[in-house]
Amino acid sequence: MRRVIGLVLVGLGAFLLVLAAMLRFYAVPALAKAPLSPGENSGGVTQTDQEGIARSLFDPATLTERKDVEVTATRFTRGDVPAAETEEAKSQDLAVYDSFLRLEDPEGVVVNASTIRVAFDRVTSELVNCCGVNNDGAQVTWEGINPLKFPMFTQQQDYDYFDTTLNKAYPAKFMGVEELEGLEVYKFQQVIEPTEYATLEVPGDLVGADTPSYEAPRFYGVNLTMWVEPTTGSIVKGVNEQLQTLRGPDGTDQVTIIDSTIGTSPAEVTEGVEDAKSSAGLIKTLNNTVPLIALILGIILVVVGFLLAARRSPSAADSDTVTNV
Repeated sequence: MRRVIGLVLVGLGAFLLVLAAMLRFYAVPALAKAPLSPGENSGGVTQTDQEGIARSLFDPATLTERKDVEVTATRFTRGDVPAAETEEAKSQDLAVYDSFLRLEDPEGVVVNASTIRVAFDRVTSELVNCCGVNNDGAQVTWEGINPLKFPMFTQQQDYDYFDTTLNKAYPAKFMGVEELEGLEVYKFQQVIEPTEYATLEVPGDLVGADTPSYEAPRFYGVNLTMWVEPTTGSIVKGVNEQLQTLRGPDGTDQVTIIDSTIGTSPAEVTEGVEDAKSSAGLIKTLNNTVPLIALILGIILVVVGFLLAARRSPSAADSDTVTNV
């Protein structure tokens, strides 16, 4: 009977050891990926909200600068599942997202609007040039990581993070570990000095030119700070300090298109933190806690089972003694 119990324990222990390996090396890698549709629980579309102040905002209707304008930025994102299920995307394990960003003032006047379509590796978030990706309908060369999320299992390192205004990846530097509403997050900062990226034809006198019209160089700079939940790569909070200007013939800023600081709203931060805690908690449990428990129990059961199976019962020992006599 003892031998039978021992063999059962060995079998159960072996099962737990296999379960630990399966969870750690197969189940978690299959689970820890960006979803093909990020809005599965919200009608197929996710919405994020930011708010802030435009210290200066150019009004093209009046050719004047408005001061201290409250602004809100709303982003809608959905996954193009059929595109992600094509052979081209499936062979590279890609997700394809369409995202729309709208910036407006308190009266609902749209200050700016833009769209992006990105294809990216579901684990590393590396951008891939396929599947009809574009920026405001124009083809660009995507590089670096997805501007919508960081990699799964984000590391304490710098990442090349794609800027959708300059259509180029710039370093997002790792700044340290912080706590946000009870959640451990990694802080990243991307600083881009004022860079010319376009021109805009304006009345000459607006920028100090002595011609009726002038092709004014348009400059853009940003200080972007992001707080990222490292297990899922979710950006749970962001603050964007942006400056766009027009320069005149003398090379100095003559018109401020926008000078703003816009950040994730407090309600959005709380919601993002709760979502990240839930998703990260599940992944950590399956990746660490459950496999570790299964490994320890499996080893204990295997050892105990072998000892019981190998140990001879008292009746067998007594029988051997009588025979020898």
